[in-house]
Amino acid sequence: MREKIETIDDKVFERVWRLVEQIGVEERHFNDLQARYRSMASGWLLATFGAIGFVASETIQVGIDRELLIAGIAGAGCVGIALLWVVDLLVYHRLLDSCFIEGLLLEEQYRWLPPFRNNMMNTQKGEGVLSGVVGFYLGPIVLLILVAGGALSLWIRKEHLFAATFSFLITVMVAFLAGYVIRSRTENTAAIEKRLAGARKVDDSESTL
Repeated sequence: MREKIETIDDKVFERVWRLVEQIGVEERHFNDLQARYRSMASGWLLATFGAIGFVASETIQVGIDRELLIAGIAGAGCVGIALLWVVDLLVYHRLLDSCFIEGLLLEEQYRWLPPFRNNMMNTQKGEGVLSGVVGFYLGPIVLLILVAGGALSLWIRKEHLFAATFSFLITVMVAFLAGYVIRSRTENTAAIEKRLAGARKVDDSESTL
């Protein structure tokens, strides 16, 4: 049962509400940074496909086989988006979740607080939104790996059909492995919450020694 705000001591309310406001400031800060990185990833992907389309249209003449050039562009695009995934979801999203989880703990400890974060978690079945967001990076990375590998296989096919087939099979395996790594390395809010809870238990046990 939730307490009514009117029954809360003014000093307690002011102290807790300051914490809530500060957590909100940090959440908005990291959320804004993530939005910028995702905009960069979208722009990078569009630029990559634009460059691939320009090369494939045969409007320019270069001293490199088009298949190799397309493979290089797709590979560079894949690396760029992968780096943005690292900074966005492996760094800033974990920092955001650290603040978000503290807000969850405050809402559970002080039942008179509006349960904004708990409601958010409930709408996501207690897992957070990351399982959906990860596809924003996973899809383009896997796709660009396949494009790069496919273009490279077409170039190899000019001389060796068997080697081209083997090359494409390797590409599919690499794409699958990349998708697996991205999924496994990207922790959702629930996983981070468990890890932080474990860290708190260790700290508490050490402080009692």
